[in-house]
Amino acid sequence: MPYNDHPSSLDIVEQRFVELTRPPIALSLDCATLGCGLPERLICLDELRVLLLKVRTAWVTKDAVWKELARRAHTEPDPWVMAAAGMLLPGLKRIAGRLSRQYPGDNQDLDSEILGGFFEALDLVEADHPKVYSQLYMGAFRRGHEACCRERRLAAKRAELDEGRVDTYRARQEGHPDLLLANAVLDKALTAEQAGLLSDVHLGGMNCTCAAAALGVTPRRCRAQLAQAQRKLVGFLAERVPDIAS
Repeated sequence: MPYNDHPSSLDIVEQRFVELTRPPIALSLDCATLGCGLPERLICLDELRVLLLKVRTAWVTKDAVWKELARRAHTEPDPWVMAAAGMLLPGLKRIAGRLSRQYPGDNQDLDSEILGGFFEALDLVEADHPKVYSQLYMGAFRRGHEACCRERRLAAKRAELDEGRVDTYRARQEGHPDLLLANAVLDKALTAEQAGLLSDVHLGGMNCTCAAAALGVTPRRCRAQLAQAQRKLVGFLAERVPDIAS
């Protein structure tokens, strides 16, 4: 299994959820308006997550909360998409634990697939659907299961890499790409944020789902930002190529 020193996408979600549930943000829901057996007061999301995990909490109560979370994620993606991911994080981790024994690749990639499945399901779910939680959970599980099947098929066909050659190549290239990005920032061809995104994805091995979680945006938005940064970098490189015809 390849080594990866980046936090997983689920770790990033947990970090972001902690930030969102502490002052000065402290995201909360007015449970008095939701009813369904909830305490009639404003409840911070971290406390609400614990409440929903309790066995004695009725499904009708959980469903009322998840309908509201889905509605807010659709109308105000930042910060409610990440808030919803944090609320379902215990379930996402449970899925990852169940599937990790079947996954032949890096478990961080599996985490990203599971989170991507959740984001897709959240984007598609109807907020007034009677089983919002189940749709989100199964969307995450389905994506993770598909990833397991795909990676097992690939593992059966994949030839072993010559690690010595790979290490030699990496040693020769070490430092140059980051230096190039730094020069692009100094020349104002890229912003520091764009350079960081390019470095994380193309040099650090972080996929778009994980990068999106770190940025607090949807994977679709992250891919758009990455494409824009790539175009700017290509333009910067084109200007630096010497004109051999002159």
